[in-house]
Amino acid sequence: MKPTKMYYLIRSVMGLSFNMMFTAAALYRIDIAKLEVFELILIGTALEIAVFLFETPTGVVADLKSRRLSVIIGLFVVGLGFVIEALTPLFAIIFLAQIIWGLGYTFISGALDSWISDETKDVNIEHTIITGSQFHKAFAFLGILLAGLVGMIDIRFAIYLAGGLFLAMGVIALIAMNEEHFHKTPHEQGVFKEYYIHLVKGVKHIRTNRILRYMFVAMLFFGLYSEGIDRTYELNILDGLGFRGLWDIPPIWILAIVAAVIEVVGLAMLGVVKRYAKSGRHLSLWAVNFTAMMILGILVFAFVPNAYVALFGFLFFSFSRQGTYPLLNAILIKNTPSPIKATVLSAFGQLDAIGQLLSGALMVGVSVWLGLANMYLVTALLLVVPLVALGAVGRIKDEQQPVVV
Repeated sequence: MKPTKMYYLIRSVMGLSFNMMFTAAALYRIDIAKLEVFELILIGTALEIAVFLFETPTGVVADLKSRRLSVIIGLFVVGLGFVIEALTPLFAIIFLAQIIWGLGYTFISGALDSWISDETKDVNIEHTIITGSQFHKAFAFLGILLAGLVGMIDIRFAIYLAGGLFLAMGVIALIAMNEEHFHKTPHEQGVFKEYYIHLVKGVKHIRTNRILRYMFVAMLFFGLYSEGIDRTYELNILDGLGFRGLWDIPPIWILAIVAAVIEVVGLAMLGVVKRYAKSGRHLSLWAVNFTAMMILGILVFAFVPNAYVALFGFLFFSFSRQGTYPLLNAILIKNTPSPIKATVLSAFGQLDAIGQLLSGALMVGVSVWLGLANMYLVTALLLVVPLVALGAVGRIKDEQQPVVV
């Protein structure tokens, strides 16, 4: 199968499965597992522990061994993690499942974009990545609908189906995914020595590239802001804003409708970005605009008393964020040479995880002592830092630097 078609297929299945899982799991954790606010945040912390521990090591493995193999392993492990979560509503099992599928995700993160970057030789890479995100969102809409339909029968069936789709995609990738432009690094000094040398090269490249230094700050704070709102917005929509009583429909459909609107509008927004955003400064300036929109949306969600206006604030925040991350990935890819690309991308993924780990403890404390609204205020204030850092990136020309040896 052609690399771009395989890339779009994997992104599509990920959009379908992840959104089916997230929509169903949100209600599963609230209504079946009966998790408290702090437990919901700790579930996210478990996921970030896995990313923190494994993101960079798996990225180095992808650079040294095979990006194709890394993606395939990741697809199977994510599917396994999804299935484990639905086995029982015990907090400990749900916590463990996050660590398992988080490990699987680290094999895909960095490796998939690095694979398509090499296989296309970076020709129209921004177009390819944004198109992949469009496929992701289009199938995310289908995944949300399936979660609503299947979830009316049994929430756990939707989670099992999401895991099964990941496992099936792993089989397809094993058969049809090619890797023709990746050059495996020979272990002339032993595998652990090569691992260390490769990791040092990636870190040195980040330190010596001005754009990546600013992106280092931006990605850390993108991790710091997110954990509280990501783990509590469903609870706030259903019970805080009162939509469980305002809309006389099953709760799974309330969450499905909200998620579907986010994906549809996000898909349209990516179409605009792909059409108008060019390379270099335009990427960072679009990211600045989207980050400012995210801040505004969070504040509306937190403090506007009208339930519908507050919900619109969350939707505004969500589709603004969905427009941001493909741009951030494109900036990182354009400023990283091929031999260390998966390592550098995974290092930034690990940085995001560090931010979310720190955020988990912070947001638990703020939510317990000051309530959800003030937790969201802290969330919005943290986003001011990447807003400034991305603005600085926009004033720098691209720095295509060689690998630092």
